[in-house]
Amino acid sequence: MKSAPAGVSSCSLRWWLVLAAALALAACSVVRIGYNHADTLIVTTLDEYLDLNGEQTQWARGRAAALLDWHRSTQLSDYAAVVESARAKLADPVTAADVLAFHGAVNARLAALGERAAPDLAQLALTLKPTQLDRASRELGSDIAKSRRKLTKVAAKEALEVRVEESADRVNTWLGSVSREQLALLRSAVADRPADAEWWIGERELRHHELVAVLRRIQTEQPSEAVATEWMRAYFERLSRPPESDRRAKIEAFRSRNAVLIATVINSATPRQRAHLSARLGSYVEDFDALAAGRPALPPG
Repeated sequence: MKSAPAGVSSCSLRWWLVLAAALALAACSVVRIGYNHADTLIVTTLDEYLDLNGEQTQWARGRAAALLDWHRSTQLSDYAAVVESARAKLADPVTAADVLAFHGAVNARLAALGERAAPDLAQLALTLKPTQLDRASRELGSDIAKSRRKLTKVAAKEALEVRVEESADRVNTWLGSVSREQLALLRSAVADRPADAEWWIGERELRHHELVAVLRRIQTEQPSEAVATEWMRAYFERLSRPPESDRRAKIEAFRSRNAVLIATVINSATPRQRAHLSARLGSYVEDFDALAAGRPALPPG
């Protein structure tokens, strides 16, 4: 592992989220274009949140490219197998347990990504300046403020209808259409969970604070790289399983409710909708296999 150059900045939770989005599940063949430029996306996001200088940019490019190479050579075939396994279950009724198992499989892959990235993040954190942490804190706080403004704006309108429409759009993406029965299922589910959006924004804000706190601890205490790496790994572990029992219970309840809804909607699908969903998942498998083999990006469309 290379040592970080003096002055190299840390990443923010935003980097982790963008990295996860770029390297994990994405949509259709166009994902090949985005994935092949994921290292550039990471560096661009770092610069947006931390205003990297030239040396920092070069270091970040090298580490992001190495992470992408590792991910391509070791992870993508496994992703394809996970999605293909989920696709095979469409032949029978889908249970909430099936959905939760798939969610757990995805989280396990993201945890592996965090484990791999932790040493780099620790090296970066050890060279942070207080002003960089202040900037990251402001930018993350701005993200939360925007989410809350959007939520307030929706609440000022026909909140239920807006949320139902957003849910229907997501279902339409996967099933190709939304029936009246499915729309009724979505309406009922959305009406029963009016506080989920506010809770999730609060959970994101708490995660942001925790990240800045561990980065400030590393910057202030200047532990060894090994210790700093363990602190970063502990942070990523808390993302999927917070130590607080009440917080963990809320996350698990949220996932369970979503799993029940997803399974119900899938089981209400017509043969044509199931075929659309199967094809959609199949496109993921094709993309992951193609990316793992290093085949070139497909043109959009």
